[in-house]
Amino acid sequence: MSNVAAAYRILENFGLSAQWYKKAAEHGDGDAMTEWGYCLQHGVGVRRDERSAERAYRRAIKSKWITDFCREEAMYHLAVVLLARHSASSRRAAAKLLRVASADGDYPQAEALLLIMGSANFPNVCICHRNLRPRLAKRHCPLHGPQKAKNRN
Repeated sequence: MSNVAAAYRILENFGLSAQWYKKAAEHGDGDAMTEWGYCLQHGVGVRRDERSAERAYRRAIKSKWITDFCREEAMYHLAVVLLARHSASSRRAAAKLLRVASADGDYPQAEALLLIMGSANFPNVCICHRNLRPRLAKRHCPLHGPQKAKNRN
């Protein structure tokens, strides 16, 4: 099911891709849970729902049927969801997830975000990568969206 979902993602049929990731996630595939969470978090092929994305990421992290890389990716994306809440407890939980995700050094995004969190001017998190088409990325990304483009001119 995950392979079918990935094929639809390559063909840029994000609606069908999301449906297949959801089916695979419902059958216990931890990697698919991470992908399904990403679809929910960013509205790729489905309506955006950060609460459901958080649940999907938490299930993925606990899953025994998940690769190490996808577990770290789920931790990273869950940390991003938590950081959007702008509370001290969410920030601490996000930092803990990022430390675990970056512990073995093979998920540099987690380490980079952890370093950024320590800076005084903590910016928003970029969501341009992966399944967002360039127009959507520019419209939705808190770092590179329209408000930042106006500031550059």
